[in-house]
Amino acid sequence: MLSIGDSCPTYPLRGYSLTMYSCDGLNAEEIETGQSTNLLNQPIKIDDMYCSSVGANMARIAGFGELVGYRDKATNVPSLAPKVLTRYGKTLFPESNIKEANALQCFRPLSPDDLPIVGAVRSVPGVFVHSGHGTLGWTLCLATSECLAAALTDEIIGIDTQKIFHLPGDVSVERARLSPDRFL
Repeated sequence: MLSIGDSCPTYPLRGYSLTMYSCDGLNAEEIETGQSTNLLNQPIKIDDMYCSSVGANMARIAGFGELVGYRDKATNVPSLAPKVLTRYGKTLFPESNIKEANALQCFRPLSPDDLPIVGAVRSVPGVFVHSGHGTLGWTLCLATSECLAAALTDEIIGIDTQKIFHLPGDVSVERARLSPDRFL
């Protein structure tokens, strides 16, 4: 008998993010009342690292995808990523209080073919998957959520599975390309 793991093979991809705070020239009252500005007008990409504003006087830089195993073993695998993120952060925002020790590591599920796994798991009725986005989680999640909603709706109203996910902006994706069953 097949299990969910057969339809949803993912591997953890370790990535990092680092949040920078800049209070340069602002007093405590201005910070508390939100009288501040975004550090960036729009997200930027430098050398496969992404930086965007995440709040008043805050920016986050993120990057890297390291295949180092599951969390219990990955803690023993050293990485230069926090040092590199800090160096880039200090270059972009020299007045920020950025510290290498504040880098956060996270694990992102990555599918074997680097495409998200979205849809019904046919071997386990009633189970739907939305995983495997890897480093593109935030980039793809809204579109693939639309795909998952379409798959759930089709199941609920009893429509035979369509062959295409239709997305806003006249974009379409073949369901088989994202199907959990593509790995069986």
